[in-house]
Amino acid sequence: MTDTPAHWIDSHAHLTMVEPDEVGAVVQRAIDAGVRGIVTPATNPADLERTLQLGRDFPLRVKIAVGLHPHDASSLDSSFRGRLEEAAGQTGVVAIGEIGLDYHYMNSPREDQLQALEWQLDLATEAELPVIIHNRDSWTDLFPVLKQRAGSLRGVCHSFTEPPAVVKEVLALGLYIGVSGMVTFRRADNIREMTAAIDIDRLLVETDSPFLAPVPHRGRPNEPAFVPLVGAAVAEVLGMDIDEVARRTTDNVKRLFGCDFG
Repeated sequence: MTDTPAHWIDSHAHLTMVEPDEVGAVVQRAIDAGVRGIVTPATNPADLERTLQLGRDFPLRVKIAVGLHPHDASSLDSSFRGRLEEAAGQTGVVAIGEIGLDYHYMNSPREDQLQALEWQLDLATEAELPVIIHNRDSWTDLFPVLKQRAGSLRGVCHSFTEPPAVVKEVLALGLYIGVSGMVTFRRADNIREMTAAIDIDRLLVETDSPFLAPVPHRGRPNEPAFVPLVGAAVAEVLGMDIDEVARRTTDNVKRLFGCDFG
């Protein structure tokens, strides 16, 4: 262990959900907290351009994923497909995401979600980019789609909540797993059990800002400055030194997304 302070990367934060005139302060608070970089995903046609602009505004600290969240899967028309194809090749874009399935709210029909997922997985393959995968109450359908692409698929199942047996399935596909602030929640023993089953070399830490603020910030908007709290909880679960978890998870982000931060 050295005297060099730990540096973290927030592998998933929705900076487009921050008021535009507050983003600079949010990024600066993250830097002050030891967060070297932030990966922020697009979710729908309305936030794609702003997501790309964030990458231009903060090129050393913010990297971008472009994609369509399953809530908005019905928006994937020919026009938006073209926009995503163009965006995938832009500077600062390191992944296709946030994509996946969400059967909890069913804001888009199941068929539309599956079609959007398949098309975006194809886009990721063509663009040679990893994916950021959303899953809620949908693993039974999601796993076969991902398994069909085993060997060529790269990516992370973000803010994961499935049990240890499913963790093994994810790791067998060669995917990474993102752990969010839920790992700090008092009653979230299931998340801690899941975290304990993850190989540290496949683990990312995230805030999923502005959602899921970790203890002691529950009840207020989450932000990337809080990701060290997630990392500290992960370190406790794994019985590892905090600085080592910071180093390993940072290396994982760089390896998965092929990028560096400043």
